[in-house]
Amino acid sequence: VSAHEGHSHEAVITIGKKTVVHFQSILSTYQEVYNHLVKKDLHGIIDLARKLSDAARQATQTEPDGAGHHMMQHVLEGAENLQKAKNIQEAQQAFASISNALCPFFKSWPNQLKCNELKLCRCKNGHSWLQPQKLSPVCPYPTTGTCSDIEEVK
Repeated sequence: VSAHEGHSHEAVITIGKKTVVHFQSILSTYQEVYNHLVKKDLHGIIDLARKLSDAARQATQTEPDGAGHHMMQHVLEGAENLQKAKNIQEAQQAFASISNALCPFFKSWPNQLKCNELKLCRCKNGHSWLQPQKLSPVCPYPTTGTCSDIEEVK
């Protein structure tokens, strides 16, 4: 009996060649959103969210049903919520849902972190996110001040 793809066994998430270009666009825009959140700067996030939505929408069209399609749907949902964010907390929540959609892919394919010059980080509050390898870990979700208890997930 084979488990149905997308939910029961989400051990390995794959994406097809046609989706890679959209995935690259999602990752670069995601990094721009990350930089804004670290600075607590909402200005420009709406435009970035629109760009993220467009890339995710295209990815849902090129990715066949399965775990990769499921991931792209969640990225799209998060990007749409990011567009509606009225304050930094709502933007952080939307970003967290996008991160939660993307992180399992990189857990399945850790070599993709290196290829995309990213690292997967997690803070003591349980949040995970992707950030550029060359930057020191900075949590985009601090509720007060800065979050100092951050680990890189290997």
